[in-house]
Amino acid sequence: MTKVEQSAAGVIALSGELLFGTIMAVRAEVETLLSKQTGQCLLDFSEVTRVDSSALALWLACCRLAARNNLELTAINIPSDMAAIADLVGVDGALRHA
Repeated sequence: MTKVEQSAAGVIALSGELLFGTIMAVRAEVETLLSKQTGQCLLDFSEVTRVDSSALALWLACCRLAARNNLELTAINIPSDMAAIADLVGVDGALRHA
């Protein structure tokens, strides 16, 4: 089961699988929480167990929302599979800069 929660002030924690079948619901939850943030925010992937390319699409959508809201967003504990996908498609820099 995929979960999204505000684990601490300025930290949004994701857990479970980030796959095509679940990503739209996850995205809606993350965007709702992001829209309530100010200043700096961390998106914590430490409890994510499995990803596909939709996880990267989620991150990029979050980056766009953060930019529109003048929010400094940082991804932490990025799954190795997600980093590999980003590297494969040439957007690995997007995981470091938001």
